[in-house]
Amino acid sequence: MKKLYYKATAVVLCLILVFGSSACGRRGNTQETAGGASQTESAGAAGAGSESGAAETGAESDAVENGAESAAETVSGEAAADRAPAVVTIYSTNDIHGNVAESPDDGMIGLPQVAGIAASTENSILLDAGDATQGASFATVGSGAYVIDVMNAAGYAAMAAGNHEFDYGADALLANARKAQFPILSANTLKDGEPLLDSHVIVETAGYRIGIIGLTTVSTATSTNPEKLQGIAFKNEIETAKGEIGEIADSVDAIVLVTHLGDNALAADVTSEQLLKGLSSEELAKVAAVVDGHSHTIEQTTVGSVPIVQTGTRNTGLGVVAVSFDGKGSFTAEGEVWDYERASSYALNEDGEAAKAAVTAAYDESIIEIDPILAEEVALTGAPIWGGYIYYDYAEPRIVETTMGDLVTDAFRYYGQIFADNNKITAPVIGVENGGGISATLPYGNVTRGDILNAFNHGNTVDVIRVYPSQLYTALELGLSMTGQDETGLLVRERPSGSFLQVSGITYTYDPAGEAGNKVVSVVLDDGTGLSRDDEETDLFVVTNNYVTTFDGFNSTMKFGELGGEDAIVMDYILHLTNDGADTLTIDRPAGRIIVAGDKSPETYDVVIPVRTPDGSEYDFAGTEFEIVIDNEAPEKVTCGADGLHLTVSKGAHTFYLTESSDAVPVYTNNYSGSGTVTTADGYYHFYFTVDPETLK
Repeated sequence: MKKLYYKATAVVLCLILVFGSSACGRRGNTQETAGGASQTESAGAAGAGSESGAAETGAESDAVENGAESAAETVSGEAAADRAPAVVTIYSTNDIHGNVAESPDDGMIGLPQVAGIAASTENSILLDAGDATQGASFATVGSGAYVIDVMNAAGYAAMAAGNHEFDYGADALLANARKAQFPILSANTLKDGEPLLDSHVIVETAGYRIGIIGLTTVSTATSTNPEKLQGIAFKNEIETAKGEIGEIADSVDAIVLVTHLGDNALAADVTSEQLLKGLSSEELAKVAAVVDGHSHTIEQTTVGSVPIVQTGTRNTGLGVVAVSFDGKGSFTAEGEVWDYERASSYALNEDGEAAKAAVTAAYDESIIEIDPILAEEVALTGAPIWGGYIYYDYAEPRIVETTMGDLVTDAFRYYGQIFADNNKITAPVIGVENGGGISATLPYGNVTRGDILNAFNHGNTVDVIRVYPSQLYTALELGLSMTGQDETGLLVRERPSGSFLQVSGITYTYDPAGEAGNKVVSVVLDDGTGLSRDDEETDLFVVTNNYVTTFDGFNSTMKFGELGGEDAIVMDYILHLTNDGADTLTIDRPAGRIIVAGDKSPETYDVVIPVRTPDGSEYDFAGTEFEIVIDNEAPEKVTCGADGLHLTVSKGAHTFYLTESSDAVPVYTNNYSGSGTVTTADGYYHFYFTVDPETLK
């Protein structure tokens, strides 16, 4: 049997623990979980509690609150008793970004299988470390609500609020928190000085109480559109954790920190390792594990004896932490991350199969509602319009110019020019988009509304602002994290920056090895006019999303107007280019608007593209002649080698098509970003052509 307890501020606790009433709202309801009956109590968030309609006033509130305290003391007293030894298994996901369905081709496990594994495991707890409700179109269409529906069916015990949970604004986040049948936790997030969300939850299973504390990276304040964070502040993660641990340590047998921090110090003020190292030895002794997210990396490490797990992103891994209680007050914990193959092949028992079926049904029900919206065809493309994580290790628009970067900035500039003409603005119009604002590629062939929502899923609007060249230089410098270039052309960088700017109406040249803040060598308008770094007089009209307007350089500018939603602007522009979808849109290669000074890249580079069967079965394609098309040029014959098709191409981005391919999925390479020239970290995302041997006979 598994029980859930929440520490609370007000009334909700009361009616649930004392009277068992459901009158206080969702957080007061007695629930059934995979582990049996669960009792829940409101979690101490003024924002969440009041938003859920649970607050009461006057004498009734005082009486209820006193009853809650009494109940909490009784729970605490039980903790001292000896119990039978037990193992509690904590399963975890993080940064799924709306990808809830299984996808073998992408190595995505799917929440139905995750729920099945958890339900098949005695004394298990299922957690998520944030960034679940934003990303794929399945998330975007309902501002995360459909994701919450599936997570409810999966039986999550809790999740941490990630930075992208705030992308739709605080009201939408609170609506999702009310909808969730589990607490969304963030002990260090305040709204107007009061807790926005629940800080922790206590889960009881196998007779042991486990306190789960949620933390959100403080860097959310700078990585999320400020318009969505009005009145919201984030407290220091380490100090908050210390306070929470001290508050519940005597009432629980172990503590799990579910954090959206990550392991990259450049992306977070405090990493998960730094968090643990900031705790005292007494505090650390109470922590069984850290379930982490945010950096999209695989974490399988320990600080002292405390394991940290993070599963990458898009539900491609499953965190597994086994906490062994000896029944006498001590525990040990071991953590690991299961990959797709291991998780998807896990044999479910009867309970697991039932749980998997329930989650699948919840997903299918949601799809029935949103599929007609997402499936609406917008246009045909003659080549993929590349953006986002193409082979998942490489977020192309954060590193190099891409065809999607060209398309979206052209769209901004086109409608910005109409705005300028209507308002008799004669200054040059420039389109700008941050690389982090481009989340996916538009596919080769049919492009749907869902594809566009996948690519532009941050809910941004498009603004027109007046800037001077000096301010434009400052904004361009912000995104240039590159620190050099190796002899293959690969751009060496601290970390791919979401602030890297895609542009239209200008060409800019930068030195990747230049001093930070002084990497931009030149900026030239399309008419050939050069712009000076020191120019604080010449008017330029920049059209960009409202998040970019908060960047250094742009945050002190004058706003002239708003053009509409980012995804709508891009869709309208595609319809404009294609005669309302009647024509095919083809952008073969980037336009050459971003130039590397002192480019060390050789004029050509070699690519090897493997050839595989559709079902992954063994087949020797060596010696087979294939017809390949590069960048929609004339096809050429290539004989397959033992490891694939060997090709030599000019430096930069290229798209490859195989005539004999059974799925018509093109391949992308770029020696500047490393796509196609650097081995990816996970074989599931390595590029290849798929060919059915039967078609070759």
